Amino acid sequence: MSLKIPELNINEFTRGEAKTLNALNFFVSDILINNIIPNTPFRSTCYQIALCTSGYIKGKIEGKEIYYDRHTLAVLTPSTVFEMTEVSEDYRCLIVIFKKNFLVEVLNNIYFLDRFKILNNNGLDYVKLTDLEAEKLIIQIENIRDKMKDEQHLFRNDIIRNLIIILLYETENILVSHHNLYYTTGKHMRHDKVISDFHELLRKNFFKERKVLFYANKLAISTHQLTKILLKDTGRSAKKHINEILLSQAKSLLRSGKYNITEVASSLHYYNLEEFSRFFKKETGITPLKYLKTKRSK
Repeated sequence: MSLKIPELNINEFTRGEAKTLNALNFFVSDILINNIIPNTPFRSTCYQIALCTSGYIKGKIEGKEIYYDRHTLAVLTPSTVFEMTEVSEDYRCLIVIFKKNFLVEVLNNIYFLDRFKILNNNGLDYVKLTDLEAEKLIIQIENIRDKMKDEQHLFRNDIIRNLIIILLYETENILVSHHNLYYTTGKHMRHDKVISDFHELLRKNFFKERKVLFYANKLAISTHQLTKILLKDTGRSAKKHINEILLSQAKSLLRSGKYNITEVASSLHYYNLEEFSRFFKKETGITPLKYLKTKRSK
């Protein structure tokens, strides 16, 4: 048995609207929250850059409580598990959804996008923008949306591709300035490629592969090298990354109320319930059973 957090592709995420516009590799909207079922964890198969323009959302990202309101910029990757718990009636946002392969489709360097930290992070990055920063991004996103609707334009996709890349540069610049991030270039690009590929492998295999050696072998490097690279860039070891996504999946499945502890453990390839319980308690300080009781009492 394999219980996985539901994954939505662009067409499912937009309830067919993307297909209508022949935009299955990208989409721009001013609101998509009506397509999300409250209190149900999910992850999308695409990247999202979303800017809240009014109202608010309360939710959980990787099990952590978030409050997303006006002029908050959020970047979600395909590995991000999101769960909406509350949304205001006046909530609106501008959101750009795209697949990574769409942006590198005509580029000579397929690793070009690895320079963007926002595309390599595992989870969510979000910051509160100034009015000027928000206005700049709103103009750029609206330009992409206007071009998306121009289906008769011979070079529509090429123009949109470049507009999204420009948006990525602007978004990265904003996040770097807000977080004071170290921007890697040149000789560090190899490390970015390793991290990007590791996150992709992790997203596809975490529910059945828990050993660092598996990922190191796939990346053709040693376990020591992999952990060293991840520690330098993220501050967390390879094993910590694996445990985090496993724990996030376990919590989401338990919170859903649809599965018992044995079923959740089995879905994560823990065929020994005691082993799963030890893992869960080590990471959280409480047993899965106590976690369930705590969530149900709230």
